[in-house]
Order: sequence, then C-alpha cells, then structure tokens
Amino acid sequence: MGISSLAGLGDVEVKLSAIVGRTEVTFEEAVNLDVKSRLSLDKTSSDPVDVCVNGKLVARGKLPVVEGNYGVQITELIKTA
Repeated sequence: MGISSLAGLGDVEVKLSAIVGRTEVTFEEAVNLDVKSRLSLDKTSSDPVDVCVNGKLVARGKLPVVEGNYGVQITELIKTA
C-alpha cells in the first residue's frame, strides 16, 4: 500500500502509545497505590520503548528528554504482514 492510497486519511485519529514497561500487581497492591508509590517495571532504562498505534506494535525507540519533556526517538520500524 503506497502513500497515495492513504490520501484522505489525514484527519483520522488514532491512539498512539509509548510503552516504557509493564508490571503485575495484586488487586490489593493496586488499590493501595498513592502519590508516593513506586512500581518496578520489566524493563531497564536502556531498553527500547514500544510504540503502538491502536494497540498494535509499529516501532521501537528510546526516550530522550526534549526541552524538559520526554520524547520518543524512533530507532526501529516493525514490519507487519
């Protein structure tokens, strides 16, 4: 599918997520979370971030700080069937 076949889709909204990591907690741990809680994730700070569009993995990247905010620098595009 070429770019020309996507004409007219420019205004379609999609959900873009950058997933830093995941963890599992018990229900009790979840309801006891507060503003000082810390969660251990399944990734280290040097691991790539997963970038998903509408829940589907499309890329991986790293987290640079841009003007005091986190950004995502794409380092790998995921090929889909």
